[in-house]
Amino acid sequence: MKKIPVIIDCDPGHDDMMALVLAYGSQKLDIRAVTTVAGNNTIDNTTRNALNVLHYIGADHIPVAKGLQDPIVRSHKEVMEKLAENRRRMYPDQGSQEPKEKIVGASAHGITGLDGFTFPQDNPMQVQPMSAVEMMAKVLRESEEKVTLIPMGPLTNIGLLIRAFPDLVEKIERISMMGGTSEFVLTRPFMEFNTFVDPEATKIVFESGVPITMFGYDVTYRVLCGKDTIEQMEHLGNKTGHMAASLLKFFMERHNKNLSHLGLSDTTPIHDACAVAGVIDPTLVTQSKRLHLDVEIGGTYFDGATICDYAHCLNLPENVEVVYNMDTQRFLQMLVDAAANCQ
Repeated sequence: MKKIPVIIDCDPGHDDMMALVLAYGSQKLDIRAVTTVAGNNTIDNTTRNALNVLHYIGADHIPVAKGLQDPIVRSHKEVMEKLAENRRRMYPDQGSQEPKEKIVGASAHGITGLDGFTFPQDNPMQVQPMSAVEMMAKVLRESEEKVTLIPMGPLTNIGLLIRAFPDLVEKIERISMMGGTSEFVLTRPFMEFNTFVDPEATKIVFESGVPITMFGYDVTYRVLCGKDTIEQMEHLGNKTGHMAASLLKFFMERHNKNLSHLGLSDTTPIHDACAVAGVIDPTLVTQSKRLHLDVEIGGTYFDGATICDYAHCLNLPENVEVVYNMDTQRFLQMLVDAAANCQ
């Protein structure tokens, strides 16, 4: 079976880690490049994390290119401070539960962005001598077939690619993104972390005309990974299974403590892997709806919010397929099988 050509754009992140394991271990994707973006942590840390994961699972041959530290318009520091303020306002009684360490991204991922496992220090992999956007453009330009983009962090690199290389947009088959939210409320209405970090880039992507499938909080907080799945990975007996289990155990504890109001205990979302799984096997999606989506970039209360035209009253193109549910058991088995296929 011919593999699907893809570029993965990520900000590892525990769920990014699992998404990379799934993408490589599925043996269904032709991963032409992995690019990094700041989001869950600084660009230096997310890039280091991507290199460590790829090397550890045996995917050393995949080129990795580094993106920018800041979103298109805003600064990463500014966005993180605003996010922290939003959480304090919405959940003032949880202030004592904030981690004492200095966190430079999403706190559920720890100081490095991938806490919970110690990678070997002898990783020979190096980033490519070109930027993330240049790497994406190179892959698209040289490809004889259209390429699917799988962004799993803020859409900074994708937005810049579309603006800098409009002639290459037609070479993009589809964007399968983890981001956005239609109905699920986490820190404030309609706000999801990735789209909040770089709403200007999100707007560029939504207005690009490229087919988009959005795996946002609406689906990722329904398709949950439990301790039994993590134990299956641990019992695989290979390096990748042990690594994935260790990291997911950390993430489950940290995520559920930081977001205790969600009431999760022995389960945790694996957000980014959903966007990869949907490319590998679209039949995993059991409920979705095509809607017109936009993003607020100048609001006081809804800045960074993904706005969905549920009533179809704007007479604007239905530019995004919003996913609401997936086959959880098949998805989780796919994760375990992929980990088994890695080293």
